[in-house]
Amino acid sequence: MGFKEEFKREMRNVKNDAAKEVDKYWAIDFKGHKIEIHNKMMEETLLVDGNIIDRNARKYIWSHLIPYSKLSGTFRTVDGKTHKVHVRIGGFVRLNIIVKVDGKALLREAMTLEFLPWANKELIVPYIEQQIKDHQKIVNTDLPDDDYLVDENHPKLAPGLSDRLVSEGVTPFYTKKLLKLFMEQVENPTSQTRKATYEKIKDEKVISYYHELLVLFHEEEMNEQSVQQEAIWLLENAAHREVVKFAILILGCTNCENIKHRLYTIALHEEFTGAALIALRNGTSNANETIWHIATSVNGWGKIEAINFLEANSEEIQYWFLTEGAKNNVMNGYASLVCAEKGKLDIILHESEITREVFNGVGEIISGLLGDETYQAIDEYEYAGQVLMRYTHHAKTHCRDLQQFYILTRIATYMEKSEEIWEERYAANWKTHERQAVHDTIEEIAKQPIWEQQTLAILHSENTSRAQALAVAQYLELDIAGKFVK
Repeated sequence: MGFKEEFKREMRNVKNDAAKEVDKYWAIDFKGHKIEIHNKMMEETLLVDGNIIDRNARKYIWSHLIPYSKLSGTFRTVDGKTHKVHVRIGGFVRLNIIVKVDGKALLREAMTLEFLPWANKELIVPYIEQQIKDHQKIVNTDLPDDDYLVDENHPKLAPGLSDRLVSEGVTPFYTKKLLKLFMEQVENPTSQTRKATYEKIKDEKVISYYHELLVLFHEEEMNEQSVQQEAIWLLENAAHREVVKFAILILGCTNCENIKHRLYTIALHEEFTGAALIALRNGTSNANETIWHIATSVNGWGKIEAINFLEANSEEIQYWFLTEGAKNNVMNGYASLVCAEKGKLDIILHESEITREVFNGVGEIISGLLGDETYQAIDEYEYAGQVLMRYTHHAKTHCRDLQQFYILTRIATYMEKSEEIWEERYAANWKTHERQAVHDTIEEIAKQPIWEQQTLAILHSENTSRAQALAVAQYLELDIAGKFVK
């Protein structure tokens, strides 16, 4: 995205923040009558008993350079007397207001406009925690800061995806400067030191510098209790997601066993799963059990992150990698290689018999490994030849529906490569007898008339598997022209 679009978004956000900061309201009782003053970015309003008696409307934000506005009007009390109310409101740094009725001051007040970046906004962590408390899961993936990030040039992305799209690092010395500001905040926690750290965090995405941050942080001499106190303050007061991630990573640099459950809760929102997993692994004991619970509770980019962190240190987890690990609502291919390796796919398929559940799960993994023409992770898999040979062998027992047969056709397409490519495969992870066995077994299964029957039945229906059926029809070289309606 270009500089112009980024600048436009930043200016919009600055304007919105300023509008929230100057939005103030006062109410005064005068002889049973309610006098109200509402100060906003583009107008000031004076009301008595709910009726507007004066208003100043602004056409441009720059009209706030005029330091003071005046509002005035008259109203009648129940005794029939007419009273004049006068309001003077404004100021550059401090917002001052004076309210007089019949020349007598009823209100004099002055307040500093601090423009704190977390003020007047919904806080992210309490928002997530309330969802978990109410529903025991994330039911709405929206975040309170979406309005600051999303516009016509910046579409909303699936939670956790934006961190995977970052390709550039931060400017030199950014991380050192940020850490220096945070340590100053730890030493002297005030609104100003916290604001300085907060604003600096907002400048960059944490994913682009977190490795350097963790290295530099461990070189610091620190009071761990004070560090954790300020990291928790940022966590609880963050209205911007990058601040939440920064706080989580800092907490992971301390012994954060005392907030382990809280980190687990935050991890259930997949925008923060990755950062929470790092903190849990670095700052808590027996982290794998918690990571396991997270992996089984998320279903998008967060699940992919959890799979990378999760160790298959039990038969239950290993079985889960094989049967459920590759399934997600993003794209199975992103996790398939990890699931194959951690689930010991090559070993399970060498069993003389496998369950239907394992066969279906393995099919998901292989489908992901096959990927597409541009990238096929199976070529990076050490046991590719063994696994495809044993999978097609088990398919003779378990392959019963068109979706399962479709995976076999994808394997067949993968096998139809030039001898030059096969020389590379032989050098890496295939043997000639494995290639021949896979080819022969798929041909044997493909001869069954059930596949043509199921294909034509689906093509004549509104089944969502029509795309797969078309691919199978092409593989079987069926003459389907004019035999079904699109």
